[in-house]
Amino acid sequence: MKRLRASVRATALAWVLALTAASSLHAQQLDESLMDNTGDAAPRNWNWTSGEAGTWCVWIDFDLGTLEQFEDNTENHILRAATLGHPEWSNNTLTGTVNQMSSSGFSNAVGWQGWYVPNAIRIGASRKVWKGISAGIQVGRAWSPAYIECTRADGETTVASWNQVRFADLVDQYVYYDDLYNGNSWQFSNNGTFTEGIAGWRMELVVQQELAHGLGWTASLGTTLGLNGELESRSAALFGGQGLTPNSELGPTLTPVSVAAAPHAASVGATYRIGAIVTGLSWSSVFVGGGDKNDWVAAGADAIAPLNQMRLRLGMSF
Repeated sequence: MKRLRASVRATALAWVLALTAASSLHAQQLDESLMDNTGDAAPRNWNWTSGEAGTWCVWIDFDLGTLEQFEDNTENHILRAATLGHPEWSNNTLTGTVNQMSSSGFSNAVGWQGWYVPNAIRIGASRKVWKGISAGIQVGRAWSPAYIECTRADGETTVASWNQVRFADLVDQYVYYDDLYNGNSWQFSNNGTFTEGIAGWRMELVVQQELAHGLGWTASLGTTLGLNGELESRSAALFGGQGLTPNSELGPTLTPVSVAAAPHAASVGATYRIGAIVTGLSWSSVFVGGGDKNDWVAAGADAIAPLNQMRLRLGMSF
């Protein structure tokens, strides 16, 4: 009996020692495995060929092609600007001035400047905000059509398009030189300068989403900022701003005061991602609205037609 009890105790002790050794060995192996996994973790690589879009996206967006600014009819533009700015002129004075500008060659100065709208470039960035939809902003410097609040020659207030302000300055130049040289048109026929369009910062809010197989959509809506500061510097360079008007005139044809309505911009298009590279093609429109637009046009301001154009986007997702 004593031998049996001793045998049982020896066997139990052997099992306890075996289990203790196995547990210690397993714990040591587990600790070493955890240390190996954390120490040899592979770094995150940029996948250029596949995978989902990243959280952020940056891009460059630029216009395709060149847009003509206005119709090739200098005489008609001069007449409309003079009619709006000089209500005190008779019909004979209006038509006579326009015809003399045309026949003298003075209005040919218009043909070499300002005919086309320069292409704009924007930079943008967006971040995923909800269910794969990204929101961001893009901004760039752009030529901007606008309605301008002006003072007419008789001192009354009116609203004109920026193009009418430009042609009104051409009228002031002609009248000034015509008075200075007593109608000797050949002396001043090539002295005219034609101010280019005003430029501002176009800021647009952008929303986009990738749907499947790299294909997605994008849309933007924005406005133009900083035109009043640009207008002040341009106004100082106009003949009226320099005080170069004949003594016989009541005042400059159209003196700019402030921006009455700045242009807005909207676009919609499609995007395609290949790895980290993102491309896109959008249809865009730059337009000038406002609740008083119809009243301004009825009072003589030129209606500003929308500038419609395609945009190309190149960027990357990360």
